[in-house]
Amino acid sequence: MKARERLLLILLAVIVGAVAVVTGGAALRWIPLSVLRTSVEAVSGSVEYAILSILLLAFAVFFLLSSIRTGGENVQTIVQMGPLGEVRVSFKAVENLVLKAARGSKGVQEVKTRIQNTERGLVIYLRAVSAPDQNIPQVTAELQQLVKNYVEESTGVTVAEIKVLIENVAGDMIKAAR
Repeated sequence: MKARERLLLILLAVIVGAVAVVTGGAALRWIPLSVLRTSVEAVSGSVEYAILSILLLAFAVFFLLSSIRTGGENVQTIVQMGPLGEVRVSFKAVENLVLKAARGSKGVQEVKTRIQNTERGLVIYLRAVSAPDQNIPQVTAELQQLVKNYVEESTGVTVAEIKVLIENVAGDMIKAAR
């Protein structure tokens, strides 16, 4: 949710809360009717209060429409032209393919991924935890090749680069936990 929407939501909540307090106070006779009559008489015929009520109504309509709108999420996709038309593959689908390919790598125990689409093709960022007693350059080269081949075969999209960060070695995590 954007900061502007949060601010408006807070303002609407304060207004609704104030109306609830006044209504409840009048219903329970905590606020005398003479006070309410005086307040209503002060508002009667005032252009400023009419403008305020129009703004409040606009806020209410805005939040009503915001709550029912669909598809507000912007899904990042890769667009390809197939023989019968456009084909879109979401980044989430590609991330899942990357994770499946990474599971096939023997020296990697955990992988997190992020994808970026560039003019040259996909750039895949991998953050991984290596298994203990592994040759990290060899493990990362195998991981990169597995991921590249699997993603290109599955999606038909060119993988331009795969950047790997080995965050930790699994044996180090076990010792740190003790």
